[in-house]
Parts: sequence; structure tokens; C-alpha cells
Amino acid sequence: MFRYALFLAVDWLAAAFAFVPERREQRGLLWWLLLQRFGYRQLMYVVMLKSLAAAARGALVGWGKLERKATVEVQG
Repeated sequence: MFRYALFLAVDWLAAAFAFVPERREQRGLLWWLLLQRFGYRQLMYVVMLKSLAAAARGALVGWGKLERKATVEVQG
């Protein structure tokens, strides 16, 4: 636990140091880094497990091509 907390602290300090030369950058974005470290990783685990389950089932997953209906009218 201590090593992970140390990693987060060093990671956050490195990100804060990256903001030093950028005077006009929004420093409030630094707080999103902590959320990103926890939330994004969990989201990627869910995506990975879903893709492994789809591969195990043998389901083909495509790009989800949209069907064109030509229903838009141009006003001119």
C-alpha cells in the first residue's frame, strides 16, 4: 500500500512539475489525475473482461456500421 501511495505521489508531483513552464495552462486539471488513476484503470478492466468474454463465446464484433436512410432535407 505504501509503495502505491508513493507511486501516486511521485506521479502527481511529476505532473505538477510539468505545469510549471506552462503559465496559461489550467492547474485545476491536476486533481483529475488522481481520479484518472483509479477510475480509468477500473474502466479498462471492465472493457478487457467483456472483450475476453466475447472472444470466448466466439462472437464476431464489428465496427457497428450505420445504415444510411437519406432522410435529411437540405434547406436552401
